Amino acid sequence: MKIQIISSFLFFLFLFSCTENKPVIPCLSCDGSSVNVIPTNTTKKVLMEEFTGVRCVNCPQAQAEIKNLQTEGIFGEDLIVVSYHAGFFSEPYSDSQKDFRTVAGTEILNFLETPIGYPSGVVNRKQFEGERSLQLIQFATWGGFIGQALVEEAQVAIDLSTNYNETNRMLEIAVGTISLERISEPLNLTVLISEDDIQDVQLTPDGIQNDYAQTHTFRTMVTDVFGDALSTNLNLGERVDKNYTFTLPSDWVAENCSVVAFVHQASDGIEVLQVEETKVTE
Repeated sequence: MKIQIISSFLFFLFLFSCTENKPVIPCLSCDGSSVNVIPTNTTKKVLMEEFTGVRCVNCPQAQAEIKNLQTEGIFGEDLIVVSYHAGFFSEPYSDSQKDFRTVAGTEILNFLETPIGYPSGVVNRKQFEGERSLQLIQFATWGGFIGQALVEEAQVAIDLSTNYNETNRMLEIAVGTISLERISEPLNLTVLISEDDIQDVQLTPDGIQNDYAQTHTFRTMVTDVFGDALSTNLNLGERVDKNYTFTLPSDWVAENCSVVAFVHQASDGIEVLQVEETKVTE
């Protein structure tokens, strides 16, 4: 009898000592020996893909607007931006040190419809009511569309982490996608690398600037350009893990690089459901 009382006491002690832990839901896709954790922070975040170029005179103003939108008082870390140098304004100058164009960036541009003007942005790969295209060429309106996307409920959460080896420049990326509701449509996962503060030639309203600092610059896809297949059916609380490795080129500054991962529709639409970003060296 005494043993039973002690056992009961220890059980309740253990139960109440765990009340501050994150809530858990049994893993519906495994053998029952482990659990999936639903993150306590399931904030909806928004991806904006900007299309820019070194010959685009208005693009620096758009980058200034992006910087403003990413301030803490507006959208802060809930807005994640990737800037692709693609299209006819992206051809480097004769004295440019770098060519920011990429094959993948051009493919994404063609996939998301070539804009009628630059700079242009696509918010969550979604066509908003009243708009004729995914591409939004009036950067003064970007904040309103981002705000619309942010009020939607998050359907998935992303657990993103990196491990970087400074000696061999090997980057390990771990991405966990956790469903916050039952999703019965095919989903893809896209992972890419961007870099900030790359100084080079840029046309500005004041003329050509040789040391203009490019931000959120798309560098490479880690996954397939249009994402890797994630799942065709996710139950509530189900988690899918993907792991990748990539060696950073020697001319990329690791401290300025970030990994961006986003989950998006794969068949009926291309809308982004969730996005996350982390620094390479964190």
